[in-house]
Amino acid sequence: MVLQAILVALVTTCCTWWFSHTITRTWLYPIWAGFLVGIMMGKPLEGMMIAAAINLPYVGFITAGGSMPGNPMFAGPVGTALALVSGMDINAATTIGVVLGSVAVLSWNAYMSINSIWVHAADKYAAQGNLKMVRVCNYVPSFFVSLVLNGIPAFLIVMLGESFGEWLKTFPQWIMDAFSVIGGIMPALGIGMLLNYLGKRKILPFFFAGFFLTQFLNLSTMAVTVFGVIIAIIMYNYNSKSTEKVGV
Repeated sequence: MVLQAILVALVTTCCTWWFSHTITRTWLYPIWAGFLVGIMMGKPLEGMMIAAAINLPYVGFITAGGSMPGNPMFAGPVGTALALVSGMDINAATTIGVVLGSVAVLSWNAYMSINSIWVHAADKYAAQGNLKMVRVCNYVPSFFVSLVLNGIPAFLIVMLGESFGEWLKTFPQWIMDAFSVIGGIMPALGIGMLLNYLGKRKILPFFFAGFFLTQFLNLSTMAVTVFGVIIAIIMYNYNSKSTEKVGV
């Protein structure tokens, strides 16, 4: 359990550490971070299912002008790990994950504020022409700040998660039912936010086409995705040929 807690702490640390995003931006999303947590805890399938559920409320997530309504980089790995060790169902895990993400906005603000110290230090070294220390200020301190603010809490949550699950069992059934209902509603919130971006006259027909294909023809999501890719390629080729004809 200790080794698993350490690995989960490292994943959570890397989710926030800016340098890891230069490798892949998928660290931002619970579905990827939670999947990694599932692998490290020996339950990749369960981890992916829980992470996918936690990811849904953040489907339409956007940070505008520094405003951050939630912290999916913490909610994904920590919520998945907590659900796996405590035995929560997917809906309850979604609720707990989003609550963790909301609380972890404070740690994100602290992370960004503390890291401004290293920016000023890097400016001083740059004025001295010491590029080596500029690189050190950019890469190293921010990792340890994320480790303290995100990694250590993740480690403790994994270590204490089993007792958290036992504590949840003492809750009245109506509270657990409320967790399940809220967890079932939250994905709809994320999809609703996404529809704000899709609510364009040229795009909405494709959305409804996909919906009816799954509901009335019982096609899987993968099948609809393949059809969507084929249609996108056809439309791209058609538009390219149309552009060539008008000489643009």
